[in-house]
Formats: sequence, structure tokens, C-alpha cells
Amino acid sequence: MMMMMMTMMFLFVVKAVMTMTGNTLPDDMNLLDLVLVSPRQPYVIINGYRSSITTTTTTTTRRPVPPEHGSVTFTSGRSYLRLPQWSPGRRGRIEFNFKTIQRHGVMLVTSPSPGRSDFFAIEISDGDLYALFNLGGQTKRYLVGTGVDDGQQHYVRIDRNGRSLWLTLDNEQLQGSLPEGGDGSLDVGSTLFVGGTSNKEQLPWRLYSRRRDDFYRGCIWDLRLDSGDIVELRQLWTEQGMPGLTAGCAAMPLQCSARSCENGGICRELWGGHLCDCAFTSFTDTRCQRGQLSLIL
Repeated sequence: MMMMMMTMMFLFVVKAVMTMTGNTLPDDMNLLDLVLVSPRQPYVIINGYRSSITTTTTTTTRRPVPPEHGSVTFTSGRSYLRLPQWSPGRRGRIEFNFKTIQRHGVMLVTSPSPGRSDFFAIEISDGDLYALFNLGGQTKRYLVGTGVDDGQQHYVRIDRNGRSLWLTLDNEQLQGSLPEGGDGSLDVGSTLFVGGTSNKEQLPWRLYSRRRDDFYRGCIWDLRLDSGDIVELRQLWTEQGMPGLTAGCAAMPLQCSARSCENGGICRELWGGHLCDCAFTSFTDTRCQRGQLSLIL
């Protein structure tokens, strides 16, 4: 009630002032409604014309990617996928999940840039995970984690800010620094390869997997570059028509049994079979069943 009385008083004063100044209001104008209605859109007067002021609110959301679209399994050891250009410059992040029983293989590698020696790569060597960087000078290898060829899920994230590195495997994080020299920028080529490369002869010599016959075999999923959307690896595979891959994350082979190897040999799972490791026994052959001859002096 008090608000209504104050409103009516305000309208009375407005009308009186308008009369004193010789101005008039339309007889059919409802001044009460004029006060009580919701505020109109703001405007400004420019050169005698009224121009509305509009405001826009932009909300950025991450585009969801179905899990099956972000995962593929490399099965042949000869296949790879090409990703659109990645330009990390002075800082960047790469993260993904993987699962493999392969002890060796190139997982990620950049193509060379003309006239530059810069490159970035992630590889598995003897079952351990390594990240390699070259910013135009010395190549440096960094051990990210050990024993990743166990057929279990592993999460990897590599962060770089200038010459500072953070290397994460599952719940363990290591910190490192890149060698001095250059401007601290990673100037790589136009393609980031996943699972292998189109030209094995162009692989840097410090990449130990280059001496192996096969590239990576195993599953990769939820790959992100610089905190962007999950890369739709399945769609890339479809578009590029690369053989030797399957959609989704395939189950790891399970060929080993208690009878696979004899005399203490260690059975190691392989794609398409298994291998008996007889290195810590005095036996040889495919199942560690044959005794070695020893020379007694």
C-alpha cells in the first residue's frame, strides 16, 4: 500500500511539472502502467536516432564425444593415423589413455618441419614409456613410467611450458626441463602421427622403436591436444581408410597358460601368439624345454 501511494504521488508531481512547463502528455496514456511495467531494452541517441543496445552472453561448453568414437585399436603393427596440424609453440599439452601388451612401438610422433630438427614423440621401449623432445638442438629422452606393457589401462599426460615439463603416468608425476638453446619453441611439421608413421626412415635416430619391425599395437582412447575436444579417432580411421585397426578398445590377447613354458620360462603375451622368455633359465627353445650344453673346465 505504501509503495502504491508513493507511486501515485510521484505521478502527480510529474504531471504537474509537465503542465507548468507547457508540455503535455497524451490523455490516454496510463502513467501507472508506465511505471510498473518491466524495464525496456536500453538505447542510446546517435545523431538524433535511437539505437538499441544489445548484450550477448556466450557460453562455451565442451562438445561431448561418445566413448566409442574416441577409441581405436592398432592390431597390425603397420598402421597409423594422421591428425590435423598441432602447433604447440612454446607451450602445449597432450593426454590420452592406452592399453597394450607390446614391449616396443611408436605411439605418437610429429612430422619434420622443413629446415628444422624439432620433433616430439612418445614411444614404448622394453615395456617402458618415454617422451622425446627436440626444440631445434639437442634431443632429450624422458622416462615417463615403467612396465606399461601389462595389458592394463594407463593414463598419460605431457605438459610443457617453455622449457619446463610435467610428465604424468596414472597417479605419478615427474618434472623435468629441456636443454638450453633456441627460443624454447617446438616448431614441428604439419602432421601428428598416432600409432606409427608414413615414413619410418624419417624417424629420429634417438627413437629406439625405429629399429623395430612393428609400430604400436594396442588401444588408444580419449586423446586430447591442448585441452581441446577428444579427437574422434574412429572417424579419422574411417576417413583415411587405414587397414590394421579396429573400432573401440579391443580385449588384449590372452594366450599364456601355466603350461605355455617349461623349466621356469616366463610366458609373454604377443599379438597373435605368445613367447617363452628363457633368459633366466638354463634352457632354450620355443618352450624352454631344451637344456643348454655347459662346458666344464
